[in-house]
Amino acid sequence: MMKNYYEGYSDKVEVDELPSCLFCQKEAQYNSKTQADLWCYLCEDCFMEYGLGLGPDEAQMLVLKSKNKGASSA
Repeated sequence: MMKNYYEGYSDKVEVDELPSCLFCQKEAQYNSKTQADLWCYLCEDCFMEYGLGLGPDEAQMLVLKSKNKGASSA
């Protein structure tokens, strides 16, 4: 039986603070793979332009721990 490497995957990851977007320095909302096959932090606009979409091999949404208190993780 093959191991499921994506078991327990979530499209959201909690962070203490939001980093800056690699391209424009705005607040990043994603840790994403880009069209150039590089992983970096991206804001919403740059994610729409350079990101590949959400998924185990593509990106995760960044969520502030303080704003995610009491919310169920998906």
